[in-house]
This record gives sequence, C-alpha cells and structure tokens, in this order.
Amino acid sequence: MQTCRAVPPADRLFDACVRRAGLAALLVLVTVLCWFAPIARAQELNGRVERAIATSKTGPARIGVSIMDVGTGRRLAAVNADTPLIPASNQKLLSSGVALLVLGPDFVFRTEINLVGDRLVVKGSGDPAFGDPKLLGEIEGKQITVDRLLGMLAQAVASAGVTSLREIAVDDRIFDREFVHPSWPTAQLNRWYCAEVSGINFHTNVLNVFVNPTSTGQAPGVRLQPESPWLEIQNNARTVATGENTTWVARPTATNRYTIHGDVRHTSQVPVEVTVHDVPLYFGRLLGQSLVGAGVVVGGVGDRSRVAEIPVRRMASDEPANVEERARTLAVVTTHLSDILARCNSDSQNLYAEALIKRVGHEVTGEPGSWASGAAVLRMELSEKIGPAFASSTVIADGSGMSRENKVSPDTLVRWLGMMAKQPRIGDEFVRSLATVGSGTLTRRFREYKPRNSLFAKSGAIDGVRCLSGYVVHEPTGRAVAFSVMCNDLAGGDPTLNALKLHEQIVQIADDWLTTQTAESSTALGG
Repeated sequence: MQTCRAVPPADRLFDACVRRAGLAALLVLVTVLCWFAPIARAQELNGRVERAIATSKTGPARIGVSIMDVGTGRRLAAVNADTPLIPASNQKLLSSGVALLVLGPDFVFRTEINLVGDRLVVKGSGDPAFGDPKLLGEIEGKQITVDRLLGMLAQAVASAGVTSLREIAVDDRIFDREFVHPSWPTAQLNRWYCAEVSGINFHTNVLNVFVNPTSTGQAPGVRLQPESPWLEIQNNARTVATGENTTWVARPTATNRYTIHGDVRHTSQVPVEVTVHDVPLYFGRLLGQSLVGAGVVVGGVGDRSRVAEIPVRRMASDEPANVEERARTLAVVTTHLSDILARCNSDSQNLYAEALIKRVGHEVTGEPGSWASGAAVLRMELSEKIGPAFASSTVIADGSGMSRENKVSPDTLVRWLGMMAKQPRIGDEFVRSLATVGSGTLTRRFREYKPRNSLFAKSGAIDGVRCLSGYVVHEPTGRAVAFSVMCNDLAGGDPTLNALKLHEQIVQIADDWLTTQTAESSTALGG
C-alpha cells in the first residue's frame, strides 16, 4: 500500500472523524487523503515549472511545457500546454513515430540495380541512408567508403557479363519530384540540413568539399567526395599564411554549379558540406563513371574523361512500372528502419525525417509520396491514436521541422510520446532511437545536471526556437515520464542560452518527481 502524509488541516479533520464516526469514518478519510496526495504533488510540480519559467531570463519568449506520467496518462504539469508552437526538430518525433506505426518495425528500404534489356535501371525506395558515409563507416570490418560502394555496384554489373549499356535510367517515382519544401529558407538551401529529398537519395544528398593550401595568395587545392570531375567548380578561395580556414561553398538554386569562397591555411580534415541538386540524375552519373571504370561502355562512352556524355535520365511518370517482370537484379542495397530511426532522432538528420514522411504517404496512398500525403497520414494517426482535437490543432508542413509553418502543442507531443511508448513491438525501439546524455544531439548537454534516471530526448533548434521533448525513465521498473519544453520567439544571445538551461531545469523537475515516486513505491512494497 502506498504511504500518505497528512497536512495540518487534515490532522484536525482526522481528529474530528475519530470522535464522531469511529473507525469506519477513519478508513474513509485515509482513502480520500491517499487519493488527494498525487494531486497535491502534481500541483507542487506545476508550481516548480512556473517558477522555473518565471526566473528563466528568456525575455518575451513564448514558452509551453507539458509533463505526463506515461503509465497513468495523468498530466503532472502544464503551462501553455495547449498552445501550438513551432517545434523545430521535435517534429521528427511525429515523423519517425508515424513511420513505425505505418511501415512496421521490420520494414527494410531497398535500392535495386536492375538490367532491363540493354538498359541499367536504378530503382529507388526513398532510402535516405543509401551511401550515407556515417553508416558506411559503421559496417564492421568492411571499411567501405562511398567511392568503394560505387565501385562495388559497378563491379556487380561487370561480373554479370555486361560489357555495354545503352543508357542508365533512374526510377525515383516512389516520391514526387518536389525536391525542396516551399517554406524552407531559400538562403540556406546550400546547407546540408536543407538537402533535397528524392526517391533516390545518395550520400545524404550532399557533396563533401576538401581543401588544401598551396602558395600564399593562390587558389587552394580542391578534392570532392564523391569524386565528381564533371561538376562546374569556380574556385574563388585563397591560400593564406595566418588565421584559420573560413571556407564556404555557394550553389545557386536548382543548379549543380559551385563557387568556393574563403581563406585556406590548413588542409581540411572535416569537409565543407554543400547540397546537390537533382540527386537521382547525379547518382546515375556517379554510377556511370564507376561502370566505365569497371570496363563497361555506357552509351558509347568508355573513357572516364567523357563521363559528362554518359546518357542518364529519370524515368518518365507514364513509363511502365512493371519493369521488374523483365528485369534481372544485379545488386541490392538495403537499410533497416531501426538504423533510419536512430539517425533521424539521435543525430537529427533532416533528410531522414523527410524521406520517412514521404514514404508513409506512398505506403498508404500507393501514389508517389509527397509532403501533402505524408501529412495527411500523420494527421489521421494523430486523430486515431490520441484524439481528433490534437490532430485539428496541429499544422504539419514537413517531416524534419525545418519549416516554420509546423505548429504543435507541448501537450500533443507529450500525448504522442506516451502513446508511442505503450505500443507493442515498437514502443521500446522508438524510445531508444532518441538521444541520451552524451550522445547524438545531447553530446554537449546536461553537463551541470546529470539525471538520476535515464533520459531519452529530441532537441530542436531553428532561429528563435529551442525545444526539448522526450522521456525520463526509471530503468529497473520501466516507469516513465514524458515531457515537452517548447520555447518560441527567443531573441538570441542570452535568452537562447537560458532557454537551454530551462530545458534542463524542467528535466530535473521531472527526474526528481520520478525518483521520489519510485522510491516511495519501493518503500511501500518493503524494498
């Protein structure tokens, strides 16, 4: 039985009951006091949250907080919890969750290299991990680079006895061809976090640019990964004798023309990442380059110096989709959904979330996946799983949270988190796809306060927005608290830094509550 402590007014009521009604009334009173104790604690929790916000020095920012006991579904604290706010990357909690619900935990993305007559057809599944250098580097004992992966695919074609091909056709039709969301910031479309989204993604849809110094005042050396010698590169950078590297790369919208700017003093160990336009065609040309290197003539081109002449095209929307019936599959690359989830949530890779929301749209409609169809499926799941009111108050623009048009309330996120944690087969996988202290996007967080219970959380940051949502979990019992802290309209500078501190204060409040609850439960059970 859970222990209860009476407050002074209750002591007086206790004495009156003993005098007037004897033991029966006493038992009724004890039951009532036990029922009110959790409510009193919840009110105390709400007060602590309100005080933390009031003293947070976040300026005129709009702040919403919701905390819930996952096991009971009871709201523990709520401040502006029903107010829809910009979630930034907390939007990924919705996108990854709906992907698990719709696709299932055993889902596998599959990219095929098929021979159809004298054509090579690359059939995409929307896999955001295809050629991702981080995941390639984690394949145990293989030491696979992106260029080696391309070589392996080309060698699979050559080993099948193929010596010449008419063309390379890329089938990216599992998604629509709206590569960039219209509400993404135009000035940032060259940045990795605004990578285009397509039915065939490769190398996270970015080009890595490495630079090395030459003579002072001269243009630096440049190396590209993947190796792409046909790209148009304007090198306006310069080698300097003092200072640090300040290299950056510009790419005009809807082109693959690049201009390198800045100073270069040291050979770069970390690349400058710049987005690629029309990735399906870009990948087709990369594959063609590797095929020629493996001795396969493509469209009459057998010389790597003429890669730009290799015939590569995207399949037309009205071309027959049943090429599989005549296809001979020469190579397949697969990625399990669990690997996608971790990269999406722990590392906050935007491309992954966008591919998931579009893939969900395709899965339900059978049409090319789009932001609109994915949003419709997510809204349907919100309505069915946590209630129509939560769905109607949520605005879904994209999957990653780059768009400022997304709007979701802290309470919606917390109810969604609670629902996901309870789902059979997928709940634990969803929770553990989030970052923990010292990993992913929480690598540099929680240095002053270390939670006593396990923390699984998703951060979110765009201009003026800082959010943190997730779970505090008591691992021995599995008891969990879901929380969401959303800060909008931050002025930058100190208010933004103070918002991060507020996140950690709210987590501490939830952590303290859970620690107290589990300790009292243990004591009540004689532990």
